[in-house]
Amino acid sequence: MLAKVFDEFLFELDTDGRFLGMWSSRQPLKIGHQTDFIGRHAMEVLGEDVFLPFSEVLHRVIATHQADGIEFPVDLEDGRHWFYARVLPVGRTLGKRPSVSLLAHDITAQKKTEDELRKSQALLAQAEQLVNMGSWEVDANLGTVLCSDNLYRILGVDYRKCENDLPNIAPNVHPDDVAEAQKRMQGAITDGTPFQHDLRCLSSAGLRHFHARGFPLRDSEGRVVRVVGVTEDVTDRLNVEERLRRVSDQLLTLRDEEHRRMARDLHETVSQEMAALKMSLARVGDTLPKRNTVGRKFLQSARDFADAVIRQVRTVSYLLHPLLLEEAGLGSALRWYASGFAERSGIQVKVNSRGDFGRLPKETEIALFRVVQEALTNIHRHSKSPVAVILLQRAGGKIRIAVKDAGVGMAQPSAATGWNSPLGIGIAGMCERVKQLGGTFEIKSKPGRGTTVSVELPAPEDSQQQ
Repeated sequence: MLAKVFDEFLFELDTDGRFLGMWSSRQPLKIGHQTDFIGRHAMEVLGEDVFLPFSEVLHRVIATHQADGIEFPVDLEDGRHWFYARVLPVGRTLGKRPSVSLLAHDITAQKKTEDELRKSQALLAQAEQLVNMGSWEVDANLGTVLCSDNLYRILGVDYRKCENDLPNIAPNVHPDDVAEAQKRMQGAITDGTPFQHDLRCLSSAGLRHFHARGFPLRDSEGRVVRVVGVTEDVTDRLNVEERLRRVSDQLLTLRDEEHRRMARDLHETVSQEMAALKMSLARVGDTLPKRNTVGRKFLQSARDFADAVIRQVRTVSYLLHPLLLEEAGLGSALRWYASGFAERSGIQVKVNSRGDFGRLPKETEIALFRVVQEALTNIHRHSKSPVAVILLQRAGGKIRIAVKDAGVGMAQPSAATGWNSPLGIGIAGMCERVKQLGGTFEIKSKPGRGTTVSVELPAPEDSQQQ
């Protein structure tokens, strides 16, 4: 068959479908001379499978004198090939029968590429729907944006596969978020730096939250020519996180209340009963003869043991819930605790309080006290530091606290230690407490140069409690 021996060919057919002329990209033809085909019918030369698909187009072009095109497959020895044929009317002199010219070329490689691209686009679209995410591309002039269909869907915009003016793609996005997004986009084009941005959008499904990430692309000369990125609908995730936060908040509150109850029970029962025991031992001492040295020796041991138990009960009670925190506030409670910690651990602890920061909301005072408590415990367990410093400051509607040591420091992330080493339970608990109160938590550490745990919480001036 003629189509098997060349990649591109041009021939002219009359209205009956017979050859009037022929040219091919491979000269000479392996199956004969071009003159061998003149006057023969195209179906005979090209084969029925090739001729029939465009015979309808051929007659339409002759009837309308308008050019047309068609794609058609041909099964060859090395598999199926695709050809594209452009059918054109040929102007004939008066009295001559009309004819058409047909230019065809092999587009198999192009078809395979298009098929692979369509499959990739389909897979990408499915992936975007699964993760509720969409992709976008903005030109360097911030004029137009091209978005994926799924992004239009999650934004509630009725556009598909076409460029749109940037301000029109999200008419329901909060104005403050739009202004911030444009500012970050301009920065990416000007400075060539990636960015992340959160935004809110009011749709028929209610308020939705999105997280966008943008990445500038440069040309061969280093100029930013466009910004591409992805936008993810994180509403469901934020709702789950909020529910978990509320549950965690409730658990922490219940734990604090339980600690408070246990501390009071220890103070009001065990401590009182141990005090009564000491009084009873004193009465026993009064009844023992002075010459009974053995009995008095055992009695003194019992008194010493009772004193040790009372001290331990008081310490446990204070660790569970420092009553001084409720009575005198955070500053006094921290000094009392630091003094007791220094006595128990042998670590010298200094408390620096800048200014009169007064009383704070109960939840804030408890959170900061627990942070200091956990930080000092970690210093004792891990740092090998002989000293620790607690800095406390209130200014500008914020309360800041930092616990510093001069110990061995924390190992830096590495392939050996893990690039994202999990936090211990104590540190994770500190982070959660601070996060629930809208604050920030930070750990700075270098091997051999100590560690600093810093916390900042909101503390408006009108929140002072007496």
